[in-house]
Amino acid sequence: MASALSGDLFGAPAAARIERLFVGLMLPPDQAGAASKALEEARLDHGLRGSPIRSDRLHITLIHVGDYENSLPRSVITDIRNAMDGLSEAAFDVTFDRAASFAGAPGKHPYVLLGGEGVEALGAFRSRLFRALLRAGVRTLSREAFTPHLTLTYGDRQLPERIIEPVGWRAADFLLIHSEVGRSIYHTLGRWPLRG
Repeated sequence: MASALSGDLFGAPAAARIERLFVGLMLPPDQAGAASKALEEARLDHGLRGSPIRSDRLHITLIHVGDYENSLPRSVITDIRNAMDGLSEAAFDVTFDRAASFAGAPGKHPYVLLGGEGVEALGAFRSRLFRALLRAGVRTLSREAFTPHLTLTYGDRQLPERIIEPVGWRAADFLLIHSEVGRSIYHTLGRWPLRG
């Protein structure tokens, strides 16, 4: 991790800021309402509690590159951009038709949208991105195995899988995002359009 810790006036070390780097797909604004409906149903039917992720932050993390203290390594960003610039990928459809909880820390279970056939193209696309980064020598915190999902909240309990009104769109681009962890601030560091 990159680190440049500083102290306050009394010599105590300042808390490290965590800067996250990931490649992802953002949920288009028109689909955010449909995703929010799935979360609202879980709240009404099961009493699920947890702060919803803001609609303008809803996304699919394709590759979690890394978490860094206080600053991002410029060389990693350059390597990712170079790898992504060399890709030519077609647009594809994404459809989530189920919602469920993943296991998580006590009282902090990701409540997510999932899909079957509607996320197969997404899974194949993600595999190609993952291999492209490996070829470029970019080490990431992600593994090759991938379950396409979109996190809506971190709930206080685990809920069983349920069918929802489908939430779908055509993926038109993917992004390299710098997230200021804990501050709900995203910075787009790269955007790559998908053909068609």
